[in-house]
Amino acid sequence: MMYTIKIMLFSLLFFILIFASTYLAMQSFADQPSSSCLDCAYLKDIFFFSFLSLFIMPFLLFIMDKRKINKLSFSIGIAALFVIMAFAIDLNVFKDRVSSWSSYSTKDEVIATLFQSYLYTLSGSGLVFIIFYQFYKTDKKR
Repeated sequence: MMYTIKIMLFSLLFFILIFASTYLAMQSFADQPSSSCLDCAYLKDIFFFSFLSLFIMPFLLFIMDKRKINKLSFSIGIAALFVIMAFAIDLNVFKDRVSSWSSYSTKDEVIATLFQSYLYTLSGSGLVFIIFYQFYKTDKKR
């Protein structure tokens, strides 16, 4: 029971950090309409994309917990997942709100998204690393 609560708590924390990172990184595009849904609010889009992390994180935490890896590798893996997920969400938001209304190549989309979001993504991944390294305990007894 306690193990499940721990997984849920850290998954929720990861979701909140993904949401905050993406919201802040792409905030300059909040007033631009979404190409996939003209009525959709920016906050709703960010929430929906970030919500997907709540399905991925528990599974990943369970897998990583069962493997006997050290705390440093575990924390680096979670921080890397944060970078990948945050960038994928940022790229999706950029495509939906900016590049679909103009003529960006895929390379230009990636570069523009990196430039727009690198500060928040790196800060968020650093915070995720610190939180998981300091507070997430893996149980070796199970």
